[in-house]
Amino acid sequence: MIATRLQLIFPLFGQSISNSYTQVFFSKDKVLGLLLILVSMFDYNAGLGGLVCVASANGLAFLIGLNRQKTIDGLYGFNALLTGLGLGLYYQINTAFLVVLVFSAILNLMLTIMLEGVLSKYGLPYLSLPFLMSLWVVMLSTREFTHLTLSERGIYMLNEMYLLGGMPLVRAYEWFGNLGISAPVKMYFRSLGAIFFQYHLFAGLVIAIGLLRWSRLAFLYSVAGFATAWIFYQVTGSRITGMDYSYIGFNFILTAIALGVFFTVPSLWSLLWVIITVPVLAFLISAGSLLLGVYQLSVYSLPFNLVVILLLYLFKVRERFHEKPALVYIQQGIPERNLYSYHVNRHRLWHLGKIPVRLPFHGKWIVTQGVEGAHTHKDIWKYAWDFEMTDDEGLTYQGKGLQPQDYYCFAKPVVAVADGYVTDVEDGVADNEVGDVNLHNNWGNSIVIHHAEGFFSQMSHLRKGSLLVKKGQYVRKGEQLASCGNSGRSPYPHLHFQFQTAGEIGAATLNYPFTAYLKHDTETSFVASAQPRLGEQLSHSQIENALDLALHFIPGQVIKFRVDDENKSEEISWITETDSYNNSYLLCEQSGAKAWFIRQPEIFYFTHFEGDKSSRLYDFYLGAYQLITGFTPELRMEESITTALYPNKGLLLLQDFLAPFWQFLSITFSMRQVKLVNDLSSSRINIETTVSWKVLNKSRGSKRFGIIFENNQLQKFIIHDGEKDIRFERI
Repeated sequence: MIATRLQLIFPLFGQSISNSYTQVFFSKDKVLGLLLILVSMFDYNAGLGGLVCVASANGLAFLIGLNRQKTIDGLYGFNALLTGLGLGLYYQINTAFLVVLVFSAILNLMLTIMLEGVLSKYGLPYLSLPFLMSLWVVMLSTREFTHLTLSERGIYMLNEMYLLGGMPLVRAYEWFGNLGISAPVKMYFRSLGAIFFQYHLFAGLVIAIGLLRWSRLAFLYSVAGFATAWIFYQVTGSRITGMDYSYIGFNFILTAIALGVFFTVPSLWSLLWVIITVPVLAFLISAGSLLLGVYQLSVYSLPFNLVVILLLYLFKVRERFHEKPALVYIQQGIPERNLYSYHVNRHRLWHLGKIPVRLPFHGKWIVTQGVEGAHTHKDIWKYAWDFEMTDDEGLTYQGKGLQPQDYYCFAKPVVAVADGYVTDVEDGVADNEVGDVNLHNNWGNSIVIHHAEGFFSQMSHLRKGSLLVKKGQYVRKGEQLASCGNSGRSPYPHLHFQFQTAGEIGAATLNYPFTAYLKHDTETSFVASAQPRLGEQLSHSQIENALDLALHFIPGQVIKFRVDDENKSEEISWITETDSYNNSYLLCEQSGAKAWFIRQPEIFYFTHFEGDKSSRLYDFYLGAYQLITGFTPELRMEESITTALYPNKGLLLLQDFLAPFWQFLSITFSMRQVKLVNDLSSSRINIETTVSWKVLNKSRGSKRFGIIFENNQLQKFIIHDGEKDIRFERI
């Protein structure tokens, strides 16, 4: 009755229950949720205790007015679930026990909110700390509750199996128990089942099946973590019963999943850290068992919590080696998706969370010395560039090049890469004659701009007397600051540019990308985010208003199309929405699919897709995966799409197991800007895109798309599917 009423006022109450079970493994998979609920009921008292607790916690979280999405995701319920499972294992169900369950759920929720507030300041999870604290408190206090009855279950396991599923379940349980399975494999399954307070092989097998279905990597790393622990206990001569007692070996399983594949990007480095944590977990299990044994309490998941939280904090405060292992910053809920997205976006979206910076000049310039260059870009100054201008023959000067004025870049404007305050200025250093250098004033005339905390840019070798700004002045992105010169340690005119960590001229450089620029080679290509390399010729991407406005999807905007597919016609509509974290996405009203996107002044990105791949929105996600708001005829761009969307499920399944070590599948997106037609009334822009599926970098199929923008909006979208075209017409 209570659940029915909650369902009326809280429509996703059932989903919040399922997610509370799966959140124990950091998942929201519905099938895994059903399996875990089933497993929890193998001991029906424990299962019922967990269900009462999680329903109480989620219902209370909703009625109090806590974050709705977090409640639905099970983040406020999974600790209460574990508490209820633990209490249900030790006590018989009666009225007094049900009262204890409800109020233990309330205590659990209070502890969850408190720990979330404390740990979130450091970007750390609270994991199952609320479960530990509440269960220990309730276990100690209920020893004085005379109306509670201790459970005698577990003594007659076969009788309980018979009551649960009759003779078929008893026979299945006996058959599985009599299999000639090695000791470590048995202990792995039992430890897996113990996460839900079920201490037998059958429960662990069911959970393993669900875990494998949800994430191949989570299963693989869980086995690797437990196997490493088994080997460690054997090598050190530790009592293997220490892992067998209460099957607290699940600490190794949960730690391997958390640190190996969920909070970090799965890789050889994350696997190495899983192995490193094994001895630390063993120490904490042994020491914790001795200390808590005095009070007749189990250590439960305390070692897992301590190791994961402490190591994540260590990863967050490191100053170097940020990819060993890399932390997951955009959590998609499935390790494989996190991994594939990381490989795609670590360059494509490198600048996300950073201030987007433009090139410090107008026109086309070439990189004559890049990062870790051959001459001066060394040690703490290695992240720097020298830029010059060339003619069609590749020369940087005209005539004999004996005077600074002969060089094409000399006296050309130098502009601010982003908004900021001028923190340091050097002027008055004379420009050198060509071939001479000024070693006394190494940087020459220079400007340093403060863009954000710990983020500055410096431009050097500027022309004497050309500086247009003063110290303390605020400048805008693109504003002219000075002119290129030949002052300081500069034998010929060029612009030296670097990002740096402090506001003084010559400070240590910073590893940081430029965003949204054009690279000119045999073809002109667009670069979303990168560090220019030696010999590359670069220029700005100029925004085309028609594209910029057309791709400006605002919250609440509805986009409607009539779709013609041979003899069939239908109308579809997509709505622009944002989530609680202010992330934007297109929602298909017909299928419920979501395509998440990021729009910036120079570029529109789709980041990931959720939902039915037969949705028309999925085709648009592929065809418009990355679009530029500037227009250059025949401009090309190529990017990778997450391998999680590979259409061959068999190959993708194999790739999932190998993904941290080797990727043989890939999906590439290519774009070509075809035509821009301008007249007095409107602009029409045609763009062609192609998505290719590859195995070992060889194409195994492709799909072509056409996109037409007109009257400052997306007017047509065409799918070239074999011999037929599917047309989307804006209505």
